[in-house]
Amino acid sequence: MSQNISFNIYCMSYMRPHAIMTKNVFEYCTYVVRAEEEEAYRKAGVEDILAIPEGKVHDFMSTFYWIIENTPEDVICIVDDDVKEMLYRMDYKAPIRTKTGELDRERATAECERIAQILYDLNLGLAYDNPQPAPYVYHQEWQFKAMPGHIRWVNKAAFKAKYNPEDPATSDIDMAMQELLLNRVILQPVYYCTQATMDTNDGYAEPRSVHESIQYAMMNKWGQYYDYDFKKNTAKINVQR
Repeated sequence: MSQNISFNIYCMSYMRPHAIMTKNVFEYCTYVVRAEEEEAYRKAGVEDILAIPEGKVHDFMSTFYWIIENTPEDVICIVDDDVKEMLYRMDYKAPIRTKTGELDRERATAECERIAQILYDLNLGLAYDNPQPAPYVYHQEWQFKAMPGHIRWVNKAAFKAKYNPEDPATSDIDMAMQELLLNRVILQPVYYCTQATMDTNDGYAEPRSVHESIQYAMMNKWGQYYDYDFKKNTAKINVQR
């Protein structure tokens, strides 16, 4: 990246010191955990930790915005804590590994830095990967709208989405819709994505009832521009460019 731009990778984690994955994927990664869990994560081998003071956050989105507001870098990458490896994905998906089969941390990190640089150069606020790593999802290298995945980039100077804890639609997809409204474009690298394993028994996983409530709130808030198929568990962003 350009020398005048500061950048870091953060992993937001909650109740998972027993399942450390993401820090093994990148050359550097700062874990963001609640202060009461800091010791458990250090015992699990995590050295770089940013501890959130007690009572400052209560869910995924409050933690996400706390990271944005309490870190010094110009551009940051916020990754889930269940990422096993990074992939190149076109007609097939190829794990980013060395010739000997080990995780290629240098190349995975370089791709993160490259996307951060592009986001900064274009003066856009938000980028994220696709939640589905299957090859059939690939149709072009980049797209401007889609559902958020497991890794997100935020260019603080251009990021315009606001966090409102009183809004029942508050979620990562609401954040994405705000960015589409205010910045017109979101970057999604379709060629680069995560291979993640979601553990729904702990951490930031949402109960089904909460997830459904958010979807109804999203449809009420965004009207014709957002739709959700509850049978297929798929969302659709109806925004044309």
